[in-house]
Amino acid sequence: MKNINLASNLFHIFKKMQMTDLVVCAGARNAPLLSALENTDFLIESYFEERSSGFYALGKSKNANRPVAIITTSGTAVAELLPAVIEAHYQNIPLIVITADRPKSYRGTGSPQAIEQVGIFGSYVESTADWDVHTVDFSIHFSGHKPIHINICFDEPLSTDQMLPVPSISAQIVNQQKTNISDQKIIIRNPIAIISELQKIDRLFIKNFLLKNQIVHYAEFLSGLRNDPELLHLQILNSEQTLKKIFTEQKSESIVRMGGIPTLRFWRDLEFGFNHIHVYSFSHTEFSGLCRKNELYAFQQLQDVEIIKTSIFDLISDQNIQSQKLKLKSELKNSEQNYISQLSEIIDDQSLYIGNSLPIRMWDAFTTQSQLMQSVCANRGANGIDGQISTYLGWSEKMIESWCLIGDLTALYDLASLGLSNFSECKRRIVVMNNSGGQIFNRLFGNKKYLNSQKVDFKSWAGLWHWDYIEISDSADFNKLEFIKSDHIIIELKPDNAQTELFWQKWDAICKK
Repeated sequence: MKNINLASNLFHIFKKMQMTDLVVCAGARNAPLLSALENTDFLIESYFEERSSGFYALGKSKNANRPVAIITTSGTAVAELLPAVIEAHYQNIPLIVITADRPKSYRGTGSPQAIEQVGIFGSYVESTADWDVHTVDFSIHFSGHKPIHINICFDEPLSTDQMLPVPSISAQIVNQQKTNISDQKIIIRNPIAIISELQKIDRLFIKNFLLKNQIVHYAEFLSGLRNDPELLHLQILNSEQTLKKIFTEQKSESIVRMGGIPTLRFWRDLEFGFNHIHVYSFSHTEFSGLCRKNELYAFQQLQDVEIIKTSIFDLISDQNIQSQKLKLKSELKNSEQNYISQLSEIIDDQSLYIGNSLPIRMWDAFTTQSQLMQSVCANRGANGIDGQISTYLGWSEKMIESWCLIGDLTALYDLASLGLSNFSECKRRIVVMNNSGGQIFNRLFGNKKYLNSQKVDFKSWAGLWHWDYIEISDSADFNKLEFIKSDHIIIELKPDNAQTELFWQKWDAICKK
């Protein structure tokens, strides 16, 4: 078999996976793959930087809910994909990683561009294949819910001669999807629900479940149910304070988590201060998000749940905190908290991708959007800040218009990403909250040395990639965002850090009452 036949057989397998999109990082070693692609009808996007491309492919797969492949050359290019593979693993995203390699005889020799590629992704891939021109069985384990790695060793020289038929090759997908579903009735008493990331197709089911059982709940923005007008009478708006009050006063016996692993701080408190609370998780993933004892069920088992209620939860204190929050925002207009509020009013019901770690928590705490958002997204698998813009660009590529909110350090982690925007003509608005770096650690540790401080502005970054740019350093400047005509624009928010800190001080005092 020739290299070109080996490459062609891979694309035959792609068709069986119902894959249509490929992201290619070209190099000499994957030349046979690129040559074979010329005779296919795949949608191909090429970029020079593997780390950004891996996250871009992940975002495409997440939005399309089908496999997307990322193709690299050999050597350290392969290692650049590890962060995206880890994220795909924890989010159950079918990212297909295709890595070109030198012949197997080069392994362990230290020869240029010959590293140990097989097994490099460890337990973060569902399966690994190691193929070359002598392979006859091209079976691959793929459930369609996890990343896989296919490593292809091409012979020297890297010939891209005309392809010859290879009728003896077998190629099949072996589905390994596991199910662990019981038909047993699940009885839950006096629950509070915490709802995190939901797939669009699941939102109506969850909404009806909450209404039918009149369950008081906290809906993170990733649920797509936050501020739903039919659910507002049941929604907790100030999660940490109200949840702690309810469970401290022993008015609830349990928590029902629906969807992804929650972002709110209270979820982490369940490990220690509130570890006596019974937790039931219903999710499409196999991860509980807690190291303590809890019960994890398949998402569809919610239909087997029976809710028994003997308590009525009073949300008046939550409403009082909400009114004081609004007052604080009006007093400290240039605080980061108020900037988030004003931004949410402008974005309102549009599509939003939001980054880790402080932006996603700030959005849930201080957003005031009045309508349900069209689409929402975040990388909440490993909760890292790398690859956020790249993921957003892949996720949003077929949207007419979309927004992305990230922090300044997150932007600095992904400076090469903006070149990926050339693959789509949609309107993108990337909002960078420039608070001089790492302010989440200020509240966590109270020590300035952990802030990762920086003095960068992002105007030149926008100019480098021919994006338009707006700076907002006063709350009155938000009117600039009402009539944006640019296709691609960087919006840099520069809040008053002194006002932000004062807001937190007053907010903490309110919450302690």
